[in-house]
Amino acid sequence: MKLFEKGDVVLVEGPPGRVLGEVLDASTPDEMPDLGPGSPSKEAMDVMREMRVDLILLIGHKHEDRDVMFFAVHNPDGWHDLHGQKLTVLKGYAVELPPLTTNN
Repeated sequence: MKLFEKGDVVLVEGPPGRVLGEVLDASTPDEMPDLGPGSPSKEAMDVMREMRVDLILLIGHKHEDRDVMFFAVHNPDGWHDLHGQKLTVLKGYAVELPPLTTNN
């Protein structure tokens, strides 16, 4: 069982600020598709192995009435965004979030 699952409410804090969001997907690198040598997925897998990434979260939240999504990756050093900035990701906030639209 993963510590984070699809549908979890999370509080994410980092250099851009603090957001309350929803985990839209939680995957380990082994669960990611591998399209073989020369593909973007191969390059991404190589980077994740080098960074020792063990979990990738896709997190959605509302910002100025728009749906926004971002990735948070976890390795032995903690949580980071795709720019390498340190994040804090906490789950279990019992709040009602506005629904994310799927029309984008």
